Amino acid sequence: MADPVRVAILSTPRSGNTWLRWLLAAAYRVPDLAVHKMWDSDWAGLPRECVLQLHWNRTPKLRDRLAEHGFRAVTVARHPLDTLVSIVPFALTDGDTHNWLQGTGGDESGLFGASPRSRAFVRYATGPRAAALFSVTADWWGEPDVTAVRYEDLVADPAGELAKVCGRLAPPREPDLAAVAAGHTLDRLRPRAGNGHFWQGRPGHWRELIPAAEAAEIAAAIPDAFARYGYACDPDPALTADAADENWVRAAGPAFRAAMQRSLDAQAAAEAHRKAADAARQQANEADDRAARATAEAARLRAKVAELEARFAPFSGLRGFEVRVARWLAAVRGGVRVFPSRERK
Repeated sequence: MADPVRVAILSTPRSGNTWLRWLLAAAYRVPDLAVHKMWDSDWAGLPRECVLQLHWNRTPKLRDRLAEHGFRAVTVARHPLDTLVSIVPFALTDGDTHNWLQGTGGDESGLFGASPRSRAFVRYATGPRAAALFSVTADWWGEPDVTAVRYEDLVADPAGELAKVCGRLAPPREPDLAAVAAGHTLDRLRPRAGNGHFWQGRPGHWRELIPAAEAAEIAAAIPDAFARYGYACDPDPALTADAADENWVRAAGPAFRAAMQRSLDAQAAAEAHRKAADAARQQANEADDRAARATAEAARLRAKVAELEARFAPFSGLRGFEVRVARWLAAVRGGVRVFPSRERK
């Protein structure tokens, strides 16, 4: 019996991980899953066969866990400037990027509202957070037991690259890899992904969005992210700041509008929740008031009953004539005229 198919994709976020994960899952006809962190207790609960996606460095512990549980490792490289540009709208759409590497190096909050030529973007791209994210693919790339893929090659020939990857891992169960690739194009997958995956996916898109000065500044800060995989920093020298901004608005406008709408919807939902909570509190207060009044009235009635019982206690054993005599004596003691005289006409 053949060994179960277990593949782990370990790469920098926004490098094409999800696309390759779904391609491999279809080629092997196995389930797929993406996680931010694998705790010791999680490994035993994984499916017998699966394609696992995880953004994590090649630590000795993770390397040992993968080997122990029969996983073959795959990593993906993508042009660093395309990767960085892709993070901006994804951070708006997904809202969960702070879990990448458990927040190592910071988060993406500084990118909200930033364009790829803004100082906020450049600070992010040249800072510790971007360096931490790029270190994931760098850790796995070139290791003898790791299958390496360039995103641009996968875009140029999806079926051919998929066949190469499967050739390193295990024979695919789906014989027609061209059909797998045709059924998993970015255009087909975009509606399926609800969190902003497969945004543009065009290699070299960054050259329409990052002018030469900003591109050179970023490349100087992360040279290994270029040289290690054979990428060049070759910006369009004719791209002006205004043109870059116009291109960015066209490309990212829908993502920003969607993010704004989600924000407005969240605010509306929060306001509706607040009003519902206020109404519930008001109803609870009114119920408490009614309960307090009912309790007070019950106490008043109990006191009245006790008073009446005390007043009539002396008569509890009397009957008939004795009751009439007792009433007469009580009336006499109280100064009440028992036999009122008839008024003369």
